[in-house]
Amino acid sequence: MIKKILIILLILAVIGGIMALVHHVRVAQRNKKELANFTQEIPYTAKLGKVLVIYYSWTGHTQDIAEQTAAITQADTYRIQTQEEFKSSPAFYARIKKELNHKIYPALAGNLPDVSNYDVVFVGGPVWWYTMATPLYSFLDQTDFKNKKVIPFSTQGSNPRSFLEDFTSGVQNAQVGTYANFNNVGPEYNQAVHNKIVHWLNNL
Repeated sequence: MIKKILIILLILAVIGGIMALVHHVRVAQRNKKELANFTQEIPYTAKLGKVLVIYYSWTGHTQDIAEQTAAITQADTYRIQTQEEFKSSPAFYARIKKELNHKIYPALAGNLPDVSNYDVVFVGGPVWWYTMATPLYSFLDQTDFKNKKVIPFSTQGSNPRSFLEDFTSGVQNAQVGTYANFNNVGPEYNQAVHNKIVHWLNNL
């Protein structure tokens, strides 16, 4: 009986590994196809006025997009931080799922930014469980954007799913502008990602 159970577990592990590999290959192909549209470097031509880039970043991917956006637009930045530091573990993913199901989001650290002096406010974060990261929910719950133009962006492993829909539902008193999402890709795509950011900004 124990031997049969071990064989079944081994088969399931192999199947899971194959499915993960297939998913990885598909995502890589999709990234390559999308970023092939951004091989040509273009100048930044938009005039957005005074800009603030607000972001939550856990692993650094969102921070990279936020910092590039801020550098291009000469924006100020504000990083959303939680009182409790998140650490990667199986328990972390279960906790996030519970927070999303019960709509109980983490406490934030520090004072919220004053958006009143800005013409455009970018707000970005990673996709967790096919929606916004829970610290971003916390931030939107506590922030009045005072009818400013707010531009959302996300980073994700493969698919943003309901990020934009949930962001639009949660943001308060904002004129939501053109959303952009960025898959987490390797350094060989750095220039293409930068070009994509510039293209997005120029078309706001």
